[in-house]
Amino acid sequence: MSRPNFLFLMTDHQQARTVNSDVCLTPNVDRISAEGVRFNRNYTVNAICSPTRASLFTGLHVHGHGMYDCTHASDPCRSELRAGVPMWSEALADAGYHSAYFGKWHVERSRDLAQFGWRHFDECTDLADWRRAQGYSGQAPRLLSKSLGGRGYAERELFAVIDEPAGVQRPGCIYDRALEYFEQHFAGGNEPWCLFVSTPEPHDPYVCPAEFYELYDPNAIELPANYDDDLTGKPNVLKRMQEVFAPLTEEDFRMATACFLGMCSLLDAQTGRLLDVLQASGQWDNTVIVYLTDHGDMMGAHRLLTKGITPYEEVYNIPLIVRDPNAAGNGWPCDHVVSIGDVGPTVLDLAGCEPFGETHFRSLTPLLEQPAREDWTDEAYAEFHGQRYFFTQRILWRDRLKYVLNAYDFDEMYDLDADPHEMNNVVDDPAYAERKEEMLRGIWRNVHDTGDEVLANSHYWSLRFFDLGPDSVEHD
Repeated sequence: MSRPNFLFLMTDHQQARTVNSDVCLTPNVDRISAEGVRFNRNYTVNAICSPTRASLFTGLHVHGHGMYDCTHASDPCRSELRAGVPMWSEALADAGYHSAYFGKWHVERSRDLAQFGWRHFDECTDLADWRRAQGYSGQAPRLLSKSLGGRGYAERELFAVIDEPAGVQRPGCIYDRALEYFEQHFAGGNEPWCLFVSTPEPHDPYVCPAEFYELYDPNAIELPANYDDDLTGKPNVLKRMQEVFAPLTEEDFRMATACFLGMCSLLDAQTGRLLDVLQASGQWDNTVIVYLTDHGDMMGAHRLLTKGITPYEEVYNIPLIVRDPNAAGNGWPCDHVVSIGDVGPTVLDLAGCEPFGETHFRSLTPLLEQPAREDWTDEAYAEFHGQRYFFTQRILWRDRLKYVLNAYDFDEMYDLDADPHEMNNVVDDPAYAERKEEMLRGIWRNVHDTGDEVLANSHYWSLRFFDLGPDSVEHD
């Protein structure tokens, strides 16, 4: 059998609930789900873009590839991809794949994708020229806009509704270029291909064309169940973050949510354009489709927006749908715990390439065949090293428990069965004492197994403030 083609559709800042429930209109993503496996408990490895995207391509956790922060926002020592770390895109190129990448990269600083196996890269940096060619220039007229500023910070637009067609926004440019390239290079099916389409949306500021904003009635939008959380039992830095959004009213949060959901639906419409062309090309039955994002957005949960040091499900539980036309599990949801880092080993597996020489993740192909299989270990792990400000955080999901190791404040633990909205930190609850120790040992196990030497060697006196230390598990 010939090697499958790969189509990746990646967004930025999208919550899992936008594809795992009826809260958002995404008929084209639903088309992929109907013929694939939707991973309801897929977790990101980091709360910001570059570290996660680097893990997606390298199959390594953050400390393994060196992208601790976003490429544009920090010194090279915090965001320089470690030399010699292989990516699965290189393996595809070596196997004869013709690969092209459109849209947001944000994986490393060179933006020279040829060295990673991509034959073509178009980030649509000429968006202004493209818009002028469509008859539009300058900033779109605002029908609605909300900004935040003050206290010595620049005033910035947070959300807006614009009076312009959706097709002349940035996603339209990215998908136009991808569709044109597909028709010119892939439609004939002469060689295996990999097409990666990556949009910066629905990332804040949440700016949505009116035609998609109007799909949602802000007055009918339910605020998150944890919207009124006063953050009792949570680290104090989150209370400072909550103050940033204190000027916003409930109406503001609802309008921001309508803009966010509207942009998710806009992206879905662009997805549909590409799916239609793929089907018309006759290559539908030999193409693996992967729909994913890099991290989520708080979107009103705990009365917060955006992401960062917030270790909560709204940010870490993200969409992942894999449609392998040859898999037996297609059409079924999967409730096992998986990670975005698992995508790399899965691609190599499906393409028949050699696995990574070193990886911190596992292939999802067993779950593509049998989404409810009983021998899958429900565990995922994440690292957060800060966003411009330095923080140290590790997160472990095991079955329905979640532990957050916060080096800057006290830890958190949540029972996601009893408390899905993470209102009750049970880290000091005697009833969870035994499970707490198991979770801490699980974190230290991951630290040692992945070679996280900085944390593994934290024996200095002023670093001994965790309830359990790195030598609580056996290691080399």
